[in-house]
Amino acid sequence: MNLDSSSINDLSIYTQKLRQAYDIIEKTSIVVFEWSIGPGIPVKYVSENISNYGYTTEEFYSGKVDYWDFVHKDDVEETKNAVYEKRASGDKEFKHTYRVVCKDGSVRWVEEWTLWERDSLGNPIAEKGIIRDITEQKETAEKLRLSEERYRKLFENACALICTFDSKGRFTSINNACADITGYSKSELMNMNIFDLLILSESQEKILKNRLVGLVSKIQNNNIELTIINKNKKQVILEGRLLIINENYSTAEIQAVLQDVTLKKEAESKIYHLSYHDKLTDLYNRAYFDETLDKMNQSGEFPYSLIMGDMNGLKSTNDLYGHKAGDKLIQTMADILRKSCRKSDIIARIGGDEFAIILPNCSNKEARKICNRIKRMCALYEDDRVKPDISLGYSTKENSMKTNDDLLLEADRKMYLDKACILKI
Repeated sequence: MNLDSSSINDLSIYTQKLRQAYDIIEKTSIVVFEWSIGPGIPVKYVSENISNYGYTTEEFYSGKVDYWDFVHKDDVEETKNAVYEKRASGDKEFKHTYRVVCKDGSVRWVEEWTLWERDSLGNPIAEKGIIRDITEQKETAEKLRLSEERYRKLFENACALICTFDSKGRFTSINNACADITGYSKSELMNMNIFDLLILSESQEKILKNRLVGLVSKIQNNNIELTIINKNKKQVILEGRLLIINENYSTAEIQAVLQDVTLKKEAESKIYHLSYHDKLTDLYNRAYFDETLDKMNQSGEFPYSLIMGDMNGLKSTNDLYGHKAGDKLIQTMADILRKSCRKSDIIARIGGDEFAIILPNCSNKEARKICNRIKRMCALYEDDRVKPDISLGYSTKENSMKTNDDLLLEADRKMYLDKACILKI
């Protein structure tokens, strides 16, 4: 075949460009191979950058290094099977990953892309391929996998309830604590909605369903308190935070990290109750009485009245029948005061046999009626051998001109006048 000068020139340019392409490949981590189809995979061609793995091209050409010696021994069988299977399948190309051993003994991960040329019967007649070093990607992927595994375990085994739900309140992920605290299994919860657990009024639920993401965006990162109902129909108090982890409203997801604080809240409530209540009668104590009277004065909500009471006969009851009988008499008086007063009134035991009643929005006339009602109930009491009796005095604060000290003094003075009358009788 004769080539004219133009064809020779084109061939020269083509050869030059091909050489440039090979030069570029040589400077990358991509190694080009060509294998003969036959026993062992004898190497017909390997690019110079095989030196990246510590080998020379001559070591492969001479057969000193067989390609299967290059593949990590633990990956040889699997890699062979994969290559032979794909070769027999009639596919034109195949991509897979495995480990190779460098000349210094170090191990690298590679990705191989193999191409087959086949005859008209589909038999392979040529096999070429490239391998690319993907060790860094593999290491990064493994680190990511370990990191994800670590955080998954933290998520699953955290003591706090952790879950995510979408803009409609449907659960998208839940941890073990979520199932433990609610009493529902994970599969049950994944078919439920956050609104199935929350204790809400109809109006609250309607607002929350329509504006869930918007409302959460306003309170996210702030501590909140929620009350849910568990599978056993018991209320559980949760405390923690909500966070929107996708700002796109249509695909927004909300993360909740909450702790069960039911026992803590119950303990706090009990401590609060004990700090402001009298143990014997369960009425308010002196501390609560003093704080409430100050608040009434500061609120400026007039009129409010005050009744002061001092039991009669408690000492003689203790002396004659013992302190248990005296305690029972005090409890009886506490019951009479509860029955005689309004629900809004604050009844306190402020001493051994002393009681005080704060009456919000109460006139002087109404305070006198309540005192008479207490007296009448004491007189009609027939259940025990000792009749309950109490001396009472009342006073009303109509405006800010009278101080609480004046209120107390006036009520005390009237109470002692009442006691003096009883003693004369």
